[in-house]
Amino acid sequence: AMESLVDKGLTKSIGLSNCNSEQIQRIYNSATIKPTVLQVECHAYLPQYELQELCQKLNIAFTAYSPLGCPGFPEFALNSWGVRDLEEPKLLEDRTLKEIAKQYKKSPAQILLRYLTQRGIVVIPKSSNPDRIKENIHIFDFVLENDDMKRMKSMSCGLRYITMTYWIGCEDHPEYPFKAPY
Repeated sequence: AMESLVDKGLTKSIGLSNCNSEQIQRIYNSATIKPTVLQVECHAYLPQYELQELCQKLNIAFTAYSPLGCPGFPEFALNSWGVRDLEEPKLLEDRTLKEIAKQYKKSPAQILLRYLTQRGIVVIPKSSNPDRIKENIHIFDFVLENDDMKRMKSMSCGLRYITMTYWIGCEDHPEYPFKAPY
């Protein structure tokens, strides 16, 4: 269906979102027009190394949503669905992250964005605050040293903030993407 839209000139390319490695490979193998981008949750707690490697191998651009760990999601979930059980650790308050930010005289958000862009990942941080939007742009005037990249890598704990389980029964669907290891 999406390929016909490319053929008709209604879109230039096809992208994927929230797919695991098995789904990506299956789509890629059967597609006449290969997907050009994958958008997934990716941050220091969920760095998605294997998925990024697969995308590089398949020449698919890798894009991170929630690169700051989704700090506004608990309030959004509460207001939208009445969900209150979102007590996961707050990435922006991580001790290691704050130490690195202090060392570079940058905000934790800037360090998170720089970490991902330095790995070759496209980032799409969300903010409605003009000051934060401006701050998020200023990540190209410094480079994280290898030791600090390793410290960032050590923060990985597999924490996925966006599981879609607020849609009751979603995780029971045969194509629910988060059952596979990556």
